[in-house]
Amino acid sequence: MPIQSSPAVPRPQAASETAIPSGREHRVACRPRSFVLWLTLLGFVLLAGAWAATAHHADILGWLSGSQSSLTGWVAVWPVAAAMVYVLVVTVGKVTPFPGGFLLMFTGGFLFGPGLGAVLSAVGSAFSAVMIAALGRRLFHQPIHRHWGARLAPVTPAVTANGFHFILAARLFPLVPAWAVNVVPVIFPIPLNRVLLATFLGLLPLSFVVATLGHQVSSIAAAGEVALRDVLTPQLLLALAALAALALLAPLLRSRGARS
Repeated sequence: MPIQSSPAVPRPQAASETAIPSGREHRVACRPRSFVLWLTLLGFVLLAGAWAATAHHADILGWLSGSQSSLTGWVAVWPVAAAMVYVLVVTVGKVTPFPGGFLLMFTGGFLFGPGLGAVLSAVGSAFSAVMIAALGRRLFHQPIHRHWGARLAPVTPAVTANGFHFILAARLFPLVPAWAVNVVPVIFPIPLNRVLLATFLGLLPLSFVVATLGHQVSSIAAAGEVALRDVLTPQLLLALAALAALALLAPLLRSRGARS
């Protein structure tokens, strides 16, 4: 009579085989949460800085005016370090809602001249746009597409493919609110290198105009007597609108070619 073998009893897992996450897996799992926490904290700090800068705008202008001899001397002695600090200030200043873009461009022209001042101002603004896009995607991309993904889906391919031209045109025309342009790469997956280049090229003409104005004055305090609306003459707006139209020409021709 054959001997029946007893069914195999599953061997209990050893303590080392249980599904306990390793230290590395635990750190990886906690990293997104801590990253969002740090980004949120950074956002609050930037907003607090923006509020302080807005509330003390006149004091900042007075400090710049009183320190202009020291600032120009520092630029003459350490031009590279001064340029890097200026780009950093523009980057942080443009990240916040502080409406000081005109003062930053004006000061750049006063300190570095119209050409270099315009380039440095545009570089800082481009870095700021990339920071806003990266932060916004990390914090708001999923909630936005969770609620409005179905409505955004039909236009996402076209906006993503032509995002460089759209951002370039919007940056060229200064009447388009900067916050509206900053939202576009948060919602749509436009490559950040295109956001960087489009912002730099789009802001360069206006930066040059304002930097030239800053280079022509004898004191930074003159920035308090001039507003951006005084610079935006009808002739300048018409020229910038023409450049913006040229920037939109390529996607328009591409769209017509695809239809035909």
